[in-house]
Amino acid sequence: MNNQIFKQKRDCCGCGACQAICPKNAIDMVEDEYGFVYPKINEEKCINCGLCKKICTYKNPRVSSEEKKVFMAVSKNEDKLKKSASGGVFFELAYAIIIKGGIVYGCSMEKENDKLYPKHIRVNNVQELIKLQGSKYVQSECGMIYNLVKKDLLENKIVLFSGTPCQIEGLKSFLLYKQYDNLYLVDIICHGVPNRKMFQDYISLFENKNKCRVTDYYFRDKANGCGYNNKTKYEKNGSNYVIVKKAYESSYCQLFLDSAICRENCYICPYACENRNSDITIGDYWGAGKEHPNCSMDENKGISCVIANTSKGNMLINKYGNQMEKIDSDFKKVARHNHQLNQPSKFSGERTKILKIYKELGYQGVEIYYRQTRGIKNFLKKIRDIIKGV
Repeated sequence: MNNQIFKQKRDCCGCGACQAICPKNAIDMVEDEYGFVYPKINEEKCINCGLCKKICTYKNPRVSSEEKKVFMAVSKNEDKLKKSASGGVFFELAYAIIIKGGIVYGCSMEKENDKLYPKHIRVNNVQELIKLQGSKYVQSECGMIYNLVKKDLLENKIVLFSGTPCQIEGLKSFLLYKQYDNLYLVDIICHGVPNRKMFQDYISLFENKNKCRVTDYYFRDKANGCGYNNKTKYEKNGSNYVIVKKAYESSYCQLFLDSAICRENCYICPYACENRNSDITIGDYWGAGKEHPNCSMDENKGISCVIANTSKGNMLINKYGNQMEKIDSDFKKVARHNHQLNQPSKFSGERTKILKIYKELGYQGVEIYYRQTRGIKNFLKKIRDIIKGV
């Protein structure tokens, strides 16, 4: 019996659809030597039904061929806008869905076994929506949530599911591409995904160095305006502290932005293009001021790009987007500043070097490597920021 669902690691995105569809629970998502998860079949449980291979459509996604409608948008609510990574579009749509009695699925940074654990969760009340706000630059555990999504759909609940394009495809394949009028799919413009283990090791290194306990982490914080600032909340000696850093001051964040620690398949991602597999694609509208010079929206507060890939997606915006300010745009303007709408992140030989260091020396070795290779450059950036007062 062939117990391989994929031929090479680059052929697997780790969406977990194969694990969720297995009727015998014979598939586990197992970490490799670098922390990336891949499906592993338990041969003793496997009945060789072939479902796991049948639904794996990662390399051949089904995309929309409908005419797109593109907007720049922001939440009209200043508080919601402030807590969102960009323009607050996802929150407004999710909020409206829940108010109507619907369910929202998305990535949350949960606390499990005293570690920050990125995973998809089911949200059915407004109070918990805050968990889904903000960017998470790490792969979310997703597969087993698909069963809950299907249950909600069969109970005729309105469902909004958000995730990376490959997670969207994972859900669609798990549902065997059955069309549900009550399901809305929202994907993000994805840069690629590092793995959970490396992120947790990065956090553990911070805790050991500062003799503290990290209680929460934000990859994007707007305390100093919209951009790549990260925020760490931690507890030490009974007191709570917050530290905000520029991306380059964090080895993990900068290596992610440099595409140096992403999953192998991310560098040949079939979804990093104009043709999307969701109803709506959302992301930062970088360069909004250049593309729309007379726009009154404040880039410093964050502006979202919204791409309605289907008529269903456009209907979602019109029906549930009343609390958003919207301005018509076009795909070419958005894509000029979002490279993953044109092509995948570029593979760098540095990734091979970093993963080798991580395997042999742990994240402390990666941190040392980062300081050695980026030290002078980051020092100059720091001086520049001080001079500019940012």
